[in-house]
Amino acid sequence: MRRSLILTRPAIVTDVWLVCVIAIAVGLSCPAAFALDPMGPPRASVREGQFSIGTDLSYSETDQKLINGKWTNPNADPTSGDPGGRKLKDFETTKLYCTAGYGFAENWEAFLGIGATKAEFGDDLWDMGEDFDSGIGLGIRGGVKATILELPDYDLQIGGLIQIDWANYDGKLDSSQWPAPDFVEVDLTGMQIAVGATYWWEDGFTVYGGPFVHYIEGNLEQYTADGFDLNWDIDEGPIWGIYLGALVDIARNCVLNIELQHSSNANLFGAGLMLTY
Repeated sequence: MRRSLILTRPAIVTDVWLVCVIAIAVGLSCPAAFALDPMGPPRASVREGQFSIGTDLSYSETDQKLINGKWTNPNADPTSGDPGGRKLKDFETTKLYCTAGYGFAENWEAFLGIGATKAEFGDDLWDMGEDFDSGIGLGIRGGVKATILELPDYDLQIGGLIQIDWANYDGKLDSSQWPAPDFVEVDLTGMQIAVGATYWWEDGFTVYGGPFVHYIEGNLEQYTADGFDLNWDIDEGPIWGIYLGALVDIARNCVLNIELQHSSNANLFGAGLMLTY
């Protein structure tokens, strides 16, 4: 399906500056990102005044460096110390989101989602055969998308997006070598920034993709059964990656979305449905 709108040069310049200003403002004022979330096409997915609702399920893996470690125990002597840096390998997250979008201006969309999260990792924090399995946690994400340039003669759109995420994972870390399980809490906040192209391959089938950057910032806290409180920071980035996706029309105003993301320390597969009205 061809698009009929071509932005004028002043409009293009204005939108480019707006994307840059928002990216700088978000980067300066917000914590950085964590495990990846689906992003969708790098353009506004709805017209001005139009709404969308959708749901998506995703699975991602990341490697996290744990830094600035500290342990405390009021019953021990000494009462505090440094447990050293650790590396959390294959931190696996599964997320189910419900997301709503709104075209608040021409070629601009804002979106907000809320959902359930779950995470696990194993035998890499202490190399003692331990296993972490969180309960069902809360995840929140939101951001903006913009269509910067449309080329209807080539069935092509150029745009970008900024997405911010927050999630909390609580659960037990257990090992057959321990007398009792420990309690672990992982608190993470995130941001992804992407630019790219969306191409109408044929009616009912669209592909998209481009480069993106994500960051990592958060905290992991471990409460041991014998009274120790261990705490590490997570702070990495910028981490560059690439993502690809496809949109398939399955009914009137209903689209199936499939997406893959890859960076130097993270991978994601996601799928979802979106309804527009």
